[in-house]
Amino acid sequence: MRKNVFSVATLVFLLVLSVPSFASAAQKLIQPVNNAYITAGYLNAKYEQRFGFKHYGWDLTSSSGSRAVWASGSGTVLATGYDNVLGNTVIVKYPDAYIHSTGKTRDLVFRYNHLDSIAVSKGTRVTKDSRLGNYGNTGKYSTGAHLHFEIDTDTVYYQYSPTLASSSNIIKAGTAGTVLSPRSVLYTKVSDPDNQSIWIVDDGYQSSSEDDLPFIN
Repeated sequence: MRKNVFSVATLVFLLVLSVPSFASAAQKLIQPVNNAYITAGYLNAKYEQRFGFKHYGWDLTSSSGSRAVWASGSGTVLATGYDNVLGNTVIVKYPDAYIHSTGKTRDLVFRYNHLDSIAVSKGTRVTKDSRLGNYGNTGKYSTGAHLHFEIDTDTVYYQYSPTLASSSNIIKAGTAGTVLSPRSVLYTKVSDPDNQSIWIVDDGYQSSSEDDLPFIN
């Protein structure tokens, strides 16, 4: 009888070892400006016609007057500093991020540009309640105070962006194959303390449904 008990216990132990681990739950990432207007959308044709290059992200401003830029979830700051082309820059890696447009989970990198000030440093652990800084009008191609940010699935070459045709001191010239539309990833968190909202300016530099993000509490 004792031998049988030992065998059953051993079998259970082996089965536990063979079951995949799901310790890391997918996180839903929220918009980086709480009360946001999208002033330029992802790969917008009118934007490309005016400025002569594709727009691989979103430009956001605040409808409330606050210029605070918040982390979108739990992650780690990979780089910060002043980029000669894109101004004050923060790059954050968000592990196990849920992409609601595909139902897949990936580690993602967000590149935040044109900041007026930076409130974090390389290695800082952030949550959605962490302020990364304030958006501003820094960098060579900024035409007014706003946040430009991009979402990328390439977490190895995280400083490489298709926005640049030639490399700068922080952001390097990259390819577009790994970049995602913010519309595919972000959520609007409508509960306290965030109370988020998002709208398009509706001047042709955004698609009509680009602000149609899923809500979470």
